[in-house]
Amino acid sequence: MRRYFILLICQIICFFIILHGCVKNIPKGQIRGNLIEVSNNIDIYGYEMEMEMETSVAGEDSSKIVKSNGNGYIDIKNKKMKISTNINETHKEKSKLTHTEIYIFDDIVYMLSEKDCNWIKFEVPGNKLDSENQLKKQMKLVMTSKIKSIKEGSFKNIDCYLLGIEPDKDAFWKVIMEQEEEHPLMKLLDLDYENVVKDMDMKLWISKDKFFPMKCIMGMKAVIEKEIMKAPFKMIINVKKIYTYHDYIKLRAIELPEQAKKAKVYNEEEWD
Repeated sequence: MRRYFILLICQIICFFIILHGCVKNIPKGQIRGNLIEVSNNIDIYGYEMEMEMETSVAGEDSSKIVKSNGNGYIDIKNKKMKISTNINETHKEKSKLTHTEIYIFDDIVYMLSEKDCNWIKFEVPGNKLDSENQLKKQMKLVMTSKIKSIKEGSFKNIDCYLLGIEPDKDAFWKVIMEQEEEHPLMKLLDLDYENVVKDMDMKLWISKDKFFPMKCIMGMKAVIEKEIMKAPFKMIINVKKIYTYHDYIKLRAIELPEQAKKAKVYNEEEWD
């Protein structure tokens, strides 16, 4: 009897181990459909971001490491945005720290210049808000990608679905590298991202109750190998980004600082 009882307990434990982290009876189509509906109605949100990117070139004795962290507040309905970023670049034992403060009001960008600690402003195309809307780009990627897995998870004590995403390599490259339009030099290389992107990973936490995106992790390893001017060229890129989202619906008011209201119109000659 005792032996039977122990065997039964072992079977129960094994059963829960198998089920651990898995979500039963949640169709992927339903997850996708709910995400589409919710994402289309997100007008305001806040986010935090962390990024680390290491690039190394064959033949060079040291790699370049860029680490950044920051936050943003997005008000799509009123066409307002605030972005604050700290960037630390390290290369050949030299480091450079940069802090940027950006406000976007419709088609006007206000930027704090580190050069002289003054604010400047300039006009940009109307799609600038979209290009800085990280959540929108990530959700668009999810909608066109394969959902590999659905598990149960949590974020800051909020019950979540944890989605494993398998995106198209070309689309993933553009999102993680924040490449709206291909750089002329990249066009010259004529890269095939299906071969360039060697490894990628994308995970998304969404709240169970309202299907709000809560956290997104993206990681990629890419290898660029080309012959440039009859010489071999090889670059390895490792990048990881973490976004966390909050303040849906109840975003704080985005107002220009008093100093930014006195911003000078950007002049390229003065800037140089």
